Amino acid sequence: MAPYKVMIVEDEKPAREVYKQMITEENELFHVVGEAANGEKGLQLCKEHKPHFLVTDITMPVMDGIEMMVELTKLEQEMPLMVILSCHSDFHLAQKAIELGASSYLLKEDCLAQDTLLAETLKKLIPKLEERVHASHKMEERPPISDPVPGYPNDVMNDVIRQLQADVSKSYRMEAVAAQAGYSAPYFSAMFKKTTGRTFTQYIMEQRVNKAKLLITTTNLRTNEIAEQVGLENYRHFNKIFKRMLGMNPSDYRNVELKEQQGKKVDS
Repeated sequence: MAPYKVMIVEDEKPAREVYKQMITEENELFHVVGEAANGEKGLQLCKEHKPHFLVTDITMPVMDGIEMMVELTKLEQEMPLMVILSCHSDFHLAQKAIELGASSYLLKEDCLAQDTLLAETLKKLIPKLEERVHASHKMEERPPISDPVPGYPNDVMNDVIRQLQADVSKSYRMEAVAAQAGYSAPYFSAMFKKTTGRTFTQYIMEQRVNKAKLLITTTNLRTNEIAEQVGLENYRHFNKIFKRMLGMNPSDYRNVELKEQQGKKVDS
C-alpha cells in the first residue's frame, strides 16, 4: 500500500517546509500529496487527494484545524488519520481535536526540535491504517447481519458495537463515534447499517430498551432511575420510547413479568 499519501496543513510556510522535509526523508513510506495554509484549502485538497494521513496545525486563518476536522466528518469518504501539531496555548483545542478523532498530538516545539519525531509518529499509525483497510474489506464482503459476527477481532465496526453494548448509560452522537473510529459520518452510517441491519439511532435505542427490560425484571429501581441508567434521563421520553417499542409502558411491563414469574412458580 506504501507510499502512503500525506497532507500538510500549516499556516506558517517555514514550518510547513520543515515538516515536508521530515516526511519526504521517508519517501519509501510517505508521499506528500498536498500542502495548505488554512483549513479551507486543506479541506479542498483532502476531497481531491483523499490522503491516508493529515498533519495539521490547529490555529489558522480562514478556517482553523478544528473546523476543518468537523467538515471532514461530513464527507462521504474515509477520514485520514490525523496528527495534530499544537502550541502549549492550544491545549484545550487539541483536546477537542482528539474528541473528533485525531490519532496523535504533538507539540510543535518538540516536533521541530526532534528531526525524526513526525515521521516516527506517522510510522506508528501505519498498523492502525492497515487494520482499518482490512476491516473495510471485510465489511464490504459481508451481507447485512443482525448481530456482530464472532471471528473478526480486528473489525473496527464490531469494536464500536461492543463499546455501545458495554455501556448504554452514555450519550452517543454518531458523528463523534464515527470520528473516533476514523470514518466520515455518512460512510460510518452506511457501514453500521450494513453490519447491524439497523440505523445507529435504532440500534442504540434497542440496546437501551433491552437493558431497561433487564433492570425492570431484576431490580426494584423506579422508572426514572432505570431511565437514567440506560442513558435517557428524561423519564417521560424514556416511557414514550419504551411504549413505542414494546406496546406498553415500563410499569405495565413490570406487572406482566411479575405475573408470569408468579405463574411459573405456581406451576412448578
